[in-house]
Amino acid sequence: MSVWGKYQVRRPSALVALAAVGALSLSACGAEKEGADAEPASAERTAPQAASSTAPDATEQSDDSGASGTSDPGGEEAATQGRGGDCTTDMLKAAMPASGQEMNSKYFDLTLTNTSEGPCTLKGYAGLSLTDASGARIGEPAERSQDGSGGGLLKVAPGKAVHAVVKTPGKDVTDGDCWRKPAKIKVYPPDNTAALSAEAPAALQVCGDTFTVGPFAAEAP
Repeated sequence: MSVWGKYQVRRPSALVALAAVGALSLSACGAEKEGADAEPASAERTAPQAASSTAPDATEQSDDSGASGTSDPGGEEAATQGRGGDCTTDMLKAAMPASGQEMNSKYFDLTLTNTSEGPCTLKGYAGLSLTDASGARIGEPAERSQDGSGGGLLKVAPGKAVHAVVKTPGKDVTDGDCWRKPAKIKVYPPDNTAALSAEAPAALQVCGDTFTVGPFAAEAP
């Protein structure tokens, strides 16, 4: 057989081998491309799940209801805004009897009683200040504290009351540095800009420039 005839017989085998190698290369490239496309698709599917796990619960309320323990420089009316609830001033009656003395502090029970014929809700802090008989304010509005066990949304049935802890140091531990005794208390219920007025308890005299009120709770502490 001639040399030309020899190469003619073997050439198809070489071409088949080259074709097979080319097909494997194309298959590998296609697999790499397919794998690269799958990752973003997977990320797209998991993104909504991640977003839903971090989204805030619509029923939660941010802790801006007065935990800072400072009075509102805009006045006690502004301090009551944004707490949640539908009890209005004309549905409520205020009182503040003395509730005891402990650890050099005097305590008072600020109450709001529902005088309407149906239930209502309230949440948070009252704006509280003291006045003389003419209505002139004495000292500064009460600062907010965490005294008591309140803070949640409260349903107030007709004839029932909610309670907040009011506190001031005793005269003996403040070297007699005290405000004038008040004749009245002035109370802004949460989420209201109209105030209630009630007689101040005889034992109330703010000393040491410290006068605090806690959040409303269902029961007196």
